[in-house]
Amino acid sequence: MWWRGSLAALWAVAVGVASLLVIALIAWAADSRTGASAGQAVRAALQIWLVAQHVPLRVDGGSIALAPLLLTLGLAFLVARSAAVLARGQRVDDMRGVGLVGLAVGVPYGVLTTFVAAAANTSSVHPSPAAALACGLVLGLVAAGWGAARGAGLVRVSAQWLPDRVRVPIISGAAAFAVLLAGATLLLLTTLVVHLGQATRSADLLGGGAVAGIALAALTIALVPNAALCALGYLAGPGFAIGAGATVTLTGASPGPLPTFPLMAAVPGGPAPALVELVGIGILVGAGIAAALVIARAELSLVPSMGFAVGAGVAAGLLTVVAVALAGGPAGPGRMTVVGASPWQTGLAVAGEVAVVACGAAGALTWRRGR
Repeated sequence: MWWRGSLAALWAVAVGVASLLVIALIAWAADSRTGASAGQAVRAALQIWLVAQHVPLRVDGGSIALAPLLLTLGLAFLVARSAAVLARGQRVDDMRGVGLVGLAVGVPYGVLTTFVAAAANTSSVHPSPAAALACGLVLGLVAAGWGAARGAGLVRVSAQWLPDRVRVPIISGAAAFAVLLAGATLLLLTTLVVHLGQATRSADLLGGGAVAGIALAALTIALVPNAALCALGYLAGPGFAIGAGATVTLTGASPGPLPTFPLMAAVPGGPAPALVELVGIGILVGAGIAAALVIARAELSLVPSMGFAVGAGVAAGLLTVVAVALAGGPAGPGRMTVVGASPWQTGLAVAGEVAVVACGAAGALTWRRGR
């Protein structure tokens, strides 16, 4: 088991690193103006791989730990896929076997992450080996455990083992969070389309040719989930930071000088228009109704339905805390040491808003069913 798990972890690391190496080397070879060597391009790819796992990179004056979440999900998928294959190959059929597969893949993955951190070290960028081990273990164990459970076919079975008072609030809270994230993403993309000219000018200012433009587009797409979670903090009320001392909320915004990057075109420069506020209210109401619809399937009486609605708000808030915490972090030295929404403030706001709407909608659905 451990030998096969180590090979599975090595496969996940190799595929993830190799994919980034190909992109980095093609961009390096196509840029005739670069003074960097091939070795520097390789180390840059390794550094991106580390940042995608939230490994902080120490640079002069600060650190970089803002993980492109789409890339993070891709790396987690590789680990989960390798663990699923191992679980099926070992004919795992219980949770003990799932745990063993998770350890057999996740622990070697964390150890390999420290070797990548050592190889990515340069005179100006210093990944922390201890942080690399911790972050690699977290991503490896979580993704490998999930993949092993999927490979063994125990995800649905495990959910059915949970009592209704736990399972229903979790599922309804997850449904509410999904609606919130989808709505925030749609608002973000709509804003980018409206300000497409400004985003295009930002890309033109960065320059670098066609290959660099493709790399910039790929990085922009990888950061869309991060920006969407900032938009969620914006809609929920607490807002988000785009630099130290620069908070953007519905009631006002003073972001100050912004980095030259296409996604910055979506950052509002003042109070939100009435239409945006109405859209935000609609998204929050839709999230609460989604949770209430899941609760209504349990066909409970009024008081338990209300309790489940409150639990759905708590579950949605906890999911928001985790997602927003993963989406933020320092993006460089100076004022960019603070980027993203506040996890606890956004999670608390989402929990309260979803719980209030879900209670009202669940009560209405229960009353209607009682008639």
